[in-house]
Amino acid sequence: KFYKTINKETVDLSLAQQTPEEDAPDAGFDNGEAYTGAQSESGGILSMLDVMKSDFTRTITETEKAERQAQQDHLEFMTASGMSLAEKEEAEKQKDNQKDDAVSKLGEADDNLQEQTDIVATSIQELLELKPACVDTGMSYEERVALRENEIESLNKALCILGRYAEYGPDGAAEGC
Repeated sequence: KFYKTINKETVDLSLAQQTPEEDAPDAGFDNGEAYTGAQSESGGILSMLDVMKSDFTRTITETEKAERQAQQDHLEFMTASGMSLAEKEEAEKQKDNQKDDAVSKLGEADDNLQEQTDIVATSIQELLELKPACVDTGMSYEERVALRENEIESLNKALCILGRYAEYGPDGAAEGC
């Protein structure tokens, strides 16, 4: 209705300052002529609003789709992250148990090593204390062999006496050995 009646309008110039036409700026139409608008593009605003509406509808649809996809991606990421985290926590527990076990075994092995080292040190000390009595007797090898044979003969005689004592009593113990 507006665009149909606008062609008949005129501008009332009674209140306008009357100056020479040279001073008036060029507005694209003659003085006193009513602006009739772009009649050939009269549907421009409505079609622009329709385009805006369709753009908003398309944007809303795409945004909702993107939000659903982002929510699905987030859920998948959280699931994968949770599984990965659980696996890593379990691996950490197992490694901690292995480490604790290794530290415990190391402590036991250190204690055992210290005990064995003490035993070896004591044995070496005893050997060093006995060495002078065994090696440095002041006798030659032949004298030691003769002394050892004499000791063996004495031990055999004592064994014989004990055997006869058991067989004949105190009276027949010394005879025959």
